[in-house]
Amino acid sequence: MSELLIRSCLQRLDSLLVQEKEAFSGLEDQIEKVVNKLKLIGESSDEKGFWINEVRDVINDMETHIDKYLSQKEKHEAEDQTTLIDGFRNDMQKIEIRLSETIQRKTQLDCSTNSEDDMEDNKSSHGMKEGQTSASSSSTLSLFELEFINLTDCVRDCLMYCCIFPDNYLIRKGKLTRLLVAEGLIEEKEGKPMEDIAEEHIGELVNKGMLEIDHGHSGNGTKLLVPSIYREFCLRQIKEGKLKLSTSVPQKARSVVSNLDKLIKIDSLQLWSLFLIGNQGSFEERNDWLKSESAKFLRVLDLEGTKIKSLPYEVGDLIHLKYLCLKDTEITELPECLINLKDLQTLDIRWCGYIAAMPKFVVSLSNLRHLKMFKNHGVCGVKIPEGIGSLRNLLTLTGIDPGGGTAGEIGNLTQLRRLGVLDVTEEDINELSSSIMKMQGLLSLSLQSKLSMYQEKLVLVESFLPPLSLRKLCLEGGLEKIPIWLGSLESLTNLRLGYSHLSENPALVLQLLPNLKVLTLWHAYDGSKMGKEFCKASGFPKLEFLTIASEVLEEWTDLEEGALPSLKHLYLHSCRRLRMLPEGLQFVTTLEHMFLVPLLDDHAERLKPDGGPENYKIKHIPRITFITTSMIQELFKEGKIE
Repeated sequence: MSELLIRSCLQRLDSLLVQEKEAFSGLEDQIEKVVNKLKLIGESSDEKGFWINEVRDVINDMETHIDKYLSQKEKHEAEDQTTLIDGFRNDMQKIEIRLSETIQRKTQLDCSTNSEDDMEDNKSSHGMKEGQTSASSSSTLSLFELEFINLTDCVRDCLMYCCIFPDNYLIRKGKLTRLLVAEGLIEEKEGKPMEDIAEEHIGELVNKGMLEIDHGHSGNGTKLLVPSIYREFCLRQIKEGKLKLSTSVPQKARSVVSNLDKLIKIDSLQLWSLFLIGNQGSFEERNDWLKSESAKFLRVLDLEGTKIKSLPYEVGDLIHLKYLCLKDTEITELPECLINLKDLQTLDIRWCGYIAAMPKFVVSLSNLRHLKMFKNHGVCGVKIPEGIGSLRNLLTLTGIDPGGGTAGEIGNLTQLRRLGVLDVTEEDINELSSSIMKMQGLLSLSLQSKLSMYQEKLVLVESFLPPLSLRKLCLEGGLEKIPIWLGSLESLTNLRLGYSHLSENPALVLQLLPNLKVLTLWHAYDGSKMGKEFCKASGFPKLEFLTIASEVLEEWTDLEEGALPSLKHLYLHSCRRLRMLPEGLQFVTTLEHMFLVPLLDDHAERLKPDGGPENYKIKHIPRITFITTSMIQELFKEGKIE
């Protein structure tokens, strides 16, 4: 923890000395003394909690002095500069003295600890009988407290970070991963993306029950939340001063606001992270806080879901910003001032207003790791400027139009992990296929034809073989046949075939995929009848979520006993002609939830628990959700749905 804490601080000091070179002119010697003291502390491998907290407090105070100095320096006239600089030098000298005292106390602690260890070893060898144990203070702790204490510092930081959000707040796993990296809570390891390390930390918390998973009906997009009992424990520890993040950022510098009026109350804080949650009304009329000192050092700004139509120019002054989320806002263009955000790692503009093309300045954001776009209703893929291939830190690129040479240029982005391409045409598919095949670490791929829901074909090259590393694949658009390479993607866990309108049931191939957990067949198969061939015994061995949407499916006759051995959620959508559930469904004992929308009225009668002839097929399922066709008609009449 001490190493991560001090490294984070030193990285920021290095960055500031470059970006604010003029402001720190004449102060380099004093800053160097502080840096040397920090390095000396960081060389220790000892992790005694109290002195690490002491170092953290000193670093917090130091960064407060720095932020205050830089802010005031912009406002002071030339004749006031000397007094301001002398005052800052004095503050840094005090920081240096405090660090020296910490080093001295730590040295004394090490000597004392070594002496006690020698005495304890002597006592153990003479005074303890075989099998005898001493009472431990940890015996009074709850199981959770013991597990919490045994977490590594980085994993504990991840849990504490999740606690800044409201109780029962669901956050997507991918978003949390990007935030943890932007916040500096993930340690760097050579040859391994920080996002992978963040996912490992999240996985550990899930395995321990400290984070809960909510997959939703379809299993697409894992969401996480902190159970209330754990959240209350962490917040209590923070409030009592027993627990702090291992970074130098104070917990109060991160704020989640559900009401714009609360921005007035936090104006005096030096904010590092700000999340505006929910419908915020007119954001433009309340953005004066962006001009305040509290906003200057923001690292994270999340405006998801706010009614904002344009970004104020002041956002361009947030030069430390690493994460900017404009998802589901009404923004129609990105201002040129964003070119100043050289540290930006994540830019999320999914489901914004009409943004047809990404501005040219995006290719100058060399630290960009995640560029997430997706069309709003009626909007095509976003056109990308020439030069996108120079962004060698880019890991995520979604919602792009492959035209204008983009299909070929993205072949330079061999480090990409996630790629999403809209409006795929026959003209671009050769270059696009060649580029994708160069991305040997690709984990997620989405290819969508123009107007896919209107049966526009998705043309795939015969020689195309996507990276075998793929875990998630989405193909949207008409397919003449099942791609022959689909059965070779053994790492695949999530697959969506949308509007494929295949004449051959794709399940014949897909049921052999050994790791597939989520399958969505959205108007993928145009057959009116399915039987045992859909899934044989032991087919789909790990499938947990199955979604089928079909306007033509009338009969699903039977399932072999032993089929779908891991299925938890069955989601039948738009199967308005389906007259019967398959015989053998009663043997899928792992089912937890079944969703039927719409359900024919006479079919609903046959499924009723009081004498319904088909009820035996579903009576073992704990939760069943359905809406009958007559119920839908009533909702239409009442104007509750359109």
